Amino acid sequence: MTKTQLADLIAQQMSSHDLERVGVAVSGGGDSVALLVLMAEYAKTAGIRLFAISVDHGLRDGTDAELRLVSDQCAELDVPHSVAHWTGWDGAGNLQSNARDARYDLIAKWAQTHDIDVVALGHTTNDQAETLLMRMARGAGVDGLAAMAVESQRHGVRWIRPLLGAVREDLRDFLRQENVTWVEDPSNENRDFERIRMRDALKALAPLGLNAQALAVVASNMSDARTALEWQTSLAAKDACEVTLGTVRIDLDRYNALPSEIARRLLVRAIRWVNGANYSPRRGGVSQVQAAMNNGVSSTLDGCQIVYKQGRVYVCRELNAVREVIGPMDGLWDGRWRVIGPSDRKELCVAPLGELGVRRSEAWRELGLPREAILSLPAVWSGGELIASPLIENDLEWAATLERGADTFNATLLSH
Repeated sequence: MTKTQLADLIAQQMSSHDLERVGVAVSGGGDSVALLVLMAEYAKTAGIRLFAISVDHGLRDGTDAELRLVSDQCAELDVPHSVAHWTGWDGAGNLQSNARDARYDLIAKWAQTHDIDVVALGHTTNDQAETLLMRMARGAGVDGLAAMAVESQRHGVRWIRPLLGAVREDLRDFLRQENVTWVEDPSNENRDFERIRMRDALKALAPLGLNAQALAVVASNMSDARTALEWQTSLAAKDACEVTLGTVRIDLDRYNALPSEIARRLLVRAIRWVNGANYSPRRGGVSQVQAAMNNGVSSTLDGCQIVYKQGRVYVCRELNAVREVIGPMDGLWDGRWRVIGPSDRKELCVAPLGELGVRRSEAWRELGLPREAILSLPAVWSGGELIASPLIENDLEWAATLERGADTFNATLLSH
């Protein structure tokens, strides 16, 4: 792939948006350095302000020199460069997974602080293929095998991957032609990491036609299949579900008539809409909840309570997930609710209605929701004194609204 073709990939991705301030994540490796150079050239011609961010994970020696190299390259390109430091590794869990999550979180906070419209990442066709192989090894379904999204939302930030159509060696050829230096991360030779083992496997599979480009096509086909399944799930949601006060009510007869995969997806999306999680619950946990539903038994999963009542199922927030969540009056409570009212009392806070609040009012019975769903609704408290329960009682002074209203439930299904 020539420099012109690589530049076209950038232009195709960028020109579809009205952008003023764009970020680029740069590690110092060949992929991200190539992205930096290409993005800098595009930004100059398009009149866009480009900013770069690197994350120091603090996990190995030599990163200071790598960061200085990136900083020098950014200075030559007239691109402001920032460094974020991760200090959260405690030695537990999967290192690469924890580092990845921390990286997204740190970059997102940087982007929001600097009013960045979108952040570009240097993922390539090779990354796409390696990810597909890793997920195949775990027995992933359609969602897991679908392609990395060219564009996505995470931590309140829009992310783009302009170089998904390029292979890794194309980018290194480009850097050699431009006489630009990059750094090879020593961890790329560490066979303890699954991704590196998959990288080796790809080399062995390439003579059989299973190269990065072929696997990327498979991932793209699976992405198309996922889109079709989600469209059908959205139609099913309109027919089988209602949303009331942040709770999804599912008509069990209509739910049970759905194809099994659509039914599973509908339940998963209801849970994710209620708990606001970035990731879907594990398939085994979902199967257990479905079995409980069919037996007329309530259950819990990922901070949600799935309540069976008179032929219907209610997916609501679990009280235990928010029992200790206390927020200010001007904040977003539980990532979902905004409570507004008289603000002259600084001691007021937002917390779940809970058992104490429910016992103080019988008005909740008129809402048509199970008691479990009422317990986790937001209320206004002053110490142990209930000041207002705006979703239960008519009080002109107080109101509570969902940040993601009922109309976003179907939209969420189509934007995964």
